[in-house]
Amino acid sequence: MYKERKLQTHDDVELHVYIWDEVENPIGIVQIVHGMSEYGGRYNLLAEALNKAGYIALADDHRGFGKTALNKNELGHIEPKNSAKKMVLDERMVQLYAQEHYPDLPYFIFAHSMGSFLIRLFMAEYPTNGVILCGSGLQPTLLLNAAKWVSSRRIKKDAARRSGLLNKLAFWGYNRTYSDTSHFSWLTRDQAVQKAYEKDPFGGPIVGTSGFFHTLFTVISESQKKSHFKHIPKELPLLLLSGTEDPVGHYGKDIPKLAITLAENGVSDVTYKLYEGARHELVNETCKEVVFSDIIRWLDAKRNA
Repeated sequence: MYKERKLQTHDDVELHVYIWDEVENPIGIVQIVHGMSEYGGRYNLLAEALNKAGYIALADDHRGFGKTALNKNELGHIEPKNSAKKMVLDERMVQLYAQEHYPDLPYFIFAHSMGSFLIRLFMAEYPTNGVILCGSGLQPTLLLNAAKWVSSRRIKKDAARRSGLLNKLAFWGYNRTYSDTSHFSWLTRDQAVQKAYEKDPFGGPIVGTSGFFHTLFTVISESQKKSHFKHIPKELPLLLLSGTEDPVGHYGKDIPKLAITLAENGVSDVTYKLYEGARHELVNETCKEVVFSDIIRWLDAKRNA
C-alpha cells in the first residue's frame, strides 16, 4: 500500500505524490511518470511488483490531474505559459525528494504515454541510471504542427476552456480497429479496466482544456526535434516498450524507429520489445505480469551493470 504526501513546486503548485517504500533492504528506486487523463495511483500493481523485487517506487499526479488538481475546474487544465519546462522541473523535484530520502540507490524512471514524451525531455537534462519508455511514439510532424496551431489560437481566447475539437485531434481514429464497444478499447484488452477507467473521475470523463492540449503538443514536438536527441547521454540505458496494437506507437512501427534514431545519435544501450496483440497501457494489459517481469529483469541487469 502506498503513502501519500504533497511536494511544493518551484511555482507553488502542490504535487500529490504516492510512495511505495515498504521494502526491506531496497536495491533501487523507480519513479513512475503517468500519462494524460490519469494519475499516479493507477500504477499500484506495477509499484507492488517493484516492491516485491526490492525497488522503492514513487509516482506523482501531474499538475492538472489526479489529486494535484484542487477541484473539477482544474482537472485536465494546465496553464500553458512555460508549462513543458515546469512539468520537467516537477519530475526533477520528485527525483530530488526520492534521492534525499532514499540515498545511495540506483535511480530509474518508468514513464508512460504523455509521461514518456515528458521524460524524453527530462533525460536530456538530468541524470538517471536508466529510463523505461512505455507507450511512446513518433507523431506525424504535419499533424502535430496543425494541432499546435489550433491550440495556440485557442489559448489566446481562453486557455481554461474545454476543447472537444483538440480532444478529437489528439485521439483521432484510436478506436477504429477494435471490435470492443468501449470508448477506451484502445487502452487495453482487459474490459474490466476499460469500464473502471470510464467511471473514474480522474480518468475517462476528463476532457482537457486548450491549455492542457497546447502543453501536450509542445512536449511531444520538443521531444521529437533532431536537436533534442543530440543531448541525450550516450551511455544512458533505455528500454522501449509498446504493444503491436497500440495506436500511439502506430501499431508497433514507432518503437523500432525511435530505437534507430537514438542509436544514430550515439545512444549505445537501447533495447526495445513489442508485445503481440497488446494495446496502449501495457501495465493494465492481459499480459501485464509478463511486462512486469521484463521490466524487473531489465532493472536488475542495469542495476548490476
